[in-house]
Amino acid sequence: MNKAEIESKLAGAHGWEGKNRLLVQLARDLPPLPASELNDANRIVGCESTAWLTIAWQEEQIQLAADSESRIVKGLLVLLIAAYQGKTRAEIQAFDCEAWLISLGLTRFLSASRGNGVKAIIGKIHNAIGEAQH
Repeated sequence: MNKAEIESKLAGAHGWEGKNRLLVQLARDLPPLPASELNDANRIVGCESTAWLTIAWQEEQIQLAADSESRIVKGLLVLLIAAYQGKTRAEIQAFDCEAWLISLGLTRFLSASRGNGVKAIIGKIHNAIGEAQH
């Protein structure tokens, strides 16, 4: 599912229960990472639930894959992958993901620990920009 489709579905979801249900549905569409990728190097530090994110660059575009033991976190990972997948370093740096999440009406429903997890995922993506440039 792409970013625009997710935005449309979230706009139609009312209240936290509707958004939560959508996140769980999105989580079902995220293919699991291979066991070999479920390691400390890919683990998202700062996420309360165990979650992993792999980052690769293909022709200057970011390629993301992720997994989590939590369905809600997995759904949030689907959102973030849709937001960043295939973007260049410049596009990633220019994108205000936190403002996007606010516009979707998600941040007010996220617990502090989930909000910190989302920030950790965004941070890991932004850190990959610097690492890839060296």
